[in-house]
Amino acid sequence: MLRGALTTPTRTDDAAGVLVIGSVVTLLAWTVTPVWLVASLAFPPLFAAAPLILAPVLVARGYFVRVVAGGIADGNADGAPSFVEWGRLYRDGLKSLLLSVVLLLPLVALAALGVAAGAVVELGRVDPEPVVEGAADVAVGDTEATTALLGLVGGLVGVLSVGYLAAFVYVRPAALSLFADSGRLRDGLHPGRLLSVLTSGDYAVGWTLAMVTLLTGYALAAPFVPLLVGITVVFATRIVAHALYGHGASTAAEASTAAEASTAAEASDSAGASDAPGSTVSSDGGGATGRHRRRFDEAPPDVQTGRSVPFQNVIEPEYTAGGPPDEETTAESDAAAESDAAAESDATAFEWGPAVKDATE
Repeated sequence: MLRGALTTPTRTDDAAGVLVIGSVVTLLAWTVTPVWLVASLAFPPLFAAAPLILAPVLVARGYFVRVVAGGIADGNADGAPSFVEWGRLYRDGLKSLLLSVVLLLPLVALAALGVAAGAVVELGRVDPEPVVEGAADVAVGDTEATTALLGLVGGLVGVLSVGYLAAFVYVRPAALSLFADSGRLRDGLHPGRLLSVLTSGDYAVGWTLAMVTLLTGYALAAPFVPLLVGITVVFATRIVAHALYGHGASTAAEASTAAEASTAAEASDSAGASDAPGSTVSSDGGGATGRHRRRFDEAPPDVQTGRSVPFQNVIEPEYTAGGPPDEETTAESDAAAESDAAAESDATAFEWGPAVKDATE
């Protein structure tokens, strides 16, 4: 698993282009976005530029979603994907950001609860002395009791927050893997499917290797970030980490997808949905694993990246059972086609009328 993931950034045919574009996108995310946030706090109308300013962040997130999907589909057999279908990268990055926001909502609620409890104590709406004296078994004054209770509340909220963040670091890659596998945001938040990935041994191994890779890569890249080389190392490290997420979650994600597809098929058979009028079949393959279906709304990655146009895309002529025609048959066919074309041209030609010589005689 680790060896295959480590070679993911360089095993692609477009390795140089991927690393260059990824480094530029990462640099823009690190520089433009913070400056925009600070400027927006001073001048709020700048928040309206969020869809444009956040584009590097969202594109990078969408790209890593694609890396995870490749790890689940075939273990990133072709290496890191190319930067194509930028609109889809943007949309997937936005969904990835929403996934993180939803998973962090309990932490926000916990922080808000801690602030509210502190405000109630500070305003004197609750008598802190009985609570503090019961906990410390000593007599304290009103001021000391208030300070002690605020410290107790703050410490409790801090411990719970750290614990939740630790759980978030382990849960989010699993949720991201489920979303990357199906392309549906709700699958990343499905409790049953999420639990099946989180309890998988393969995912635990992949996640552990990803954490070690991230810590090692970031430590090596930190001194070289001012030289911009470190940014490339950071981007390549994140590719490896997300490939490991996909590798680790692949077994559980595919088993969950297969179970869901089987359940859906049984329900369809029992209801006779396949014969019902108005039933449709997806034009790009159908099925739950929509992330891995070939899309035809854009040129192939080889064409978009300027590498080559694969010859297998050329439509070959269809012959009869006798095989390709010989040269004599081909010549006769060409002559017949030319004759038919000439006859059709004569039949549809525009009549200019009699020649000038004939008209004067």
